[in-house]
Amino acid sequence: MKISIHNLLNPKLKLFLVFLAMSSQGFCQKQHQTKNALPNIIMIVADDLGWYDLESYGNGFIESPNLTKLGNEGIRFTNAYASAPLCSASRSSLITGLHPIRTNITEHIHGNQPPKPTEKLMTPPISQQLDLHHKTIAEALKTKNYKTAFFGKWHLGGGKFAPHHRGFDVNIAGGYNGLPNSFFYPFFEEGSKPELQTISKEGDYLTDVLTSKAIEYIENQKDSTFFISLNYYAPHVPIEAKKELIEKYRLKRGNDDESIMPNIYYAAMVESIDQNVGRIMQKLDELNLSENTLILFTSDNGGLHVPSLPEFIKHTPPTNNGPLREGKGFVYEGGIREPLIIKWPAKIKKSAVNASVVMGQDFYNTFMDIAALEQTTDGVSLLPLFEGKHLKKRGVLWHLPHYNHQGSKPSSAFREGNWKLVYTYEDDHYELFNLKRDISETHNLAQKKTNKLNKLKTKMQSMLKQLNAKFPIPNPNYIKG
Repeated sequence: MKISIHNLLNPKLKLFLVFLAMSSQGFCQKQHQTKNALPNIIMIVADDLGWYDLESYGNGFIESPNLTKLGNEGIRFTNAYASAPLCSASRSSLITGLHPIRTNITEHIHGNQPPKPTEKLMTPPISQQLDLHHKTIAEALKTKNYKTAFFGKWHLGGGKFAPHHRGFDVNIAGGYNGLPNSFFYPFFEEGSKPELQTISKEGDYLTDVLTSKAIEYIENQKDSTFFISLNYYAPHVPIEAKKELIEKYRLKRGNDDESIMPNIYYAAMVESIDQNVGRIMQKLDELNLSENTLILFTSDNGGLHVPSLPEFIKHTPPTNNGPLREGKGFVYEGGIREPLIIKWPAKIKKSAVNASVVMGQDFYNTFMDIAALEQTTDGVSLLPLFEGKHLKKRGVLWHLPHYNHQGSKPSSAFREGNWKLVYTYEDDHYELFNLKRDISETHNLAQKKTNKLNKLKTKMQSMLKQLNAKFPIPNPNYIKG
């Protein structure tokens, strides 16, 4: 007679083994689903945060432990760039995957003014909004049943051009505004942002409130697949921070001498961003959403390194971009090179530092690649980098045919490999730099490396023509000084 082992087991042990088998099967199934399901996506964009403003990028004064942790758990990029050195232009690329030339936003909206008599060139007009025929990330991802929400700075038009008309189910504080009146309540003109002002009170800080609304959305959509575009207005002017953090940095430095960069007020603003990124990471952990949520953190352009306009001049310049030349508004490295950190545990298995040249318009293509949707031709998907592969060699272009408040002149720049070309339209002047040896762009090799200069000139001009770029023309009212 055969005796089954199953028959010898007592009922309680049988029940435990059945439960264990079912739990194991469920766990494996969940792991399989997490691996293959579309991820939640959170794209966090700071405003005027420079490449050198985070401790993981070399800053020894500003504390940003949560962003360091984010990089340690994902990929930290060292050659990531904004698509433009100014906000609206850069943001038009972030949200569409198109070069700013294609969106016809090569300056910040409302920023392109008639030429002054002291300016040699008349600059081309730009669109005053992100035109409706340009598809946004949100509009594309909604076709894959993503829930979509926008929080913070838009600066790509109001009214029918605002986020809630561009594919976002929820829009909190996104409109024509380029900056708040204050980072403290009521933030904007009273009554203009009721979605913020009715839930806030005296003393509330804008960066905190935007994060709280994003966290509330995550909690409400935890059983859905969501895309969040969280755009902090900080650390843009006005340079305002919470008192306790200002005091922390005053004590850390030993004084409040604002000639020492970064100044303590700006440092406090950046740490507030870091604290709020930490709040989001913690909420994802609490809800067991971290594994299959892609978090991307970056900035729209380089740090402000010059005094601001008179109405916002207090505590400016706030930072200096470290070893990088110039800052916001310039096509030199200080104006365009950005921090970029991406974490996605389901796909990115270990921390890495990546030196690939990455552009703002690549994020759209990355998200489209993940969702099996159509990509643009102006950027590439970064998905191969998540898998340990390499990107194909390419040249990248910046085009700023405008004067601006930061003091730069109409210019274009082109990078391929370690070489970068900068062209200034006023005086038909070329500069050539080897960024591997000269990250500060101090040694112009245009006269020594003429073959390299001519090759890059040809490639830059070809790309400008391909994109149908607009150029400045002589100013008929120019008065020679």
